[in-house]
Amino acid sequence: MSSSLFFLAVGSAILFVGSEWLISAAKVIARKLRFSDFVIGLTVVAIGTSFPELVVGIISALGGYSEFVMGNVLGSNIANIGLALGLPVLFYSIKFQVDDIRDVIVYNILACVYLYFISLDNMISTGDSLGLLLIFSVFMFGRIFRASIDVEPSNGTQVSGNIFPSLVRLLAGSMCLYWGSELFINNGAVPLVRQFGFSEKAIGMTVVAIGTSLPELSVTLFSIIRKKSSIALGNIIGSNIINILGALGIASLVKGSLEISDDFLLLDPYILIATAIWLYIIVRYSDRNPRIFGAISLLSYSVYIYALYQ
Repeated sequence: MSSSLFFLAVGSAILFVGSEWLISAAKVIARKLRFSDFVIGLTVVAIGTSFPELVVGIISALGGYSEFVMGNVLGSNIANIGLALGLPVLFYSIKFQVDDIRDVIVYNILACVYLYFISLDNMISTGDSLGLLLIFSVFMFGRIFRASIDVEPSNGTQVSGNIFPSLVRLLAGSMCLYWGSELFINNGAVPLVRQFGFSEKAIGMTVVAIGTSLPELSVTLFSIIRKKSSIALGNIIGSNIINILGALGIASLVKGSLEISDDFLLLDPYILIATAIWLYIIVRYSDRNPRIFGAISLLSYSVYIYALYQ
């Protein structure tokens, strides 16, 4: 047990360092390219923080742990909103701008609904995987193309720092997020929880999901502390979309097909869709009392975790 606790601490420390590097690099890139913080968070940062979900999904699929794959994706997306966004919002007063991102939030909700419908036959086939990846490609290229048109106007000031060192730091930060998550999950959390004999689904929806959501939590927390709430929000939305369309699509495609048990279809997809809608409510009414939304998110997520182990 002591070794598991040690790896939990080391993994968390690496996640902290990776988040710091990722945010600082993303800020420089955003200013150099004159993209908005939200677009950078939605694409570049979100891809970096979704590396753990992607890697865990592929490893689990190849190992035959299909419930780990689905549990990781569904649980991570729920944790991203209930925990990774709920915790910072509880302690920091923030206000999100909803007008320019309403379409992206709706896209996130539609991705959840699409996942539900292709799962009704208890399987994600190769065709379903290709469909997920096609929608993912359209989303990513669409956002980048739109960002290249709607660049922020230059105010005539020079941005310090070259873009190449920032790209290196971005890559290093992403790798730290991956290594930190690996230590946290495989060497820390999973061995610790398995000593208590919990089910594969429960571990996937909680321990694995929370572990792979730690990058999102770290990036969101430090982005808000640094007054970069647009990066935080873009990271959460982008990561959730990438988890469903990208990480799950690639993991299913690598496996060939992914079986889905009836346990997942019973309640979890509805909770996933509900949390996506809840995200819109948080953003839409964040100017009223965001701490209340943070408290509700954390309380609801705690109840959800408790129910999984009953």
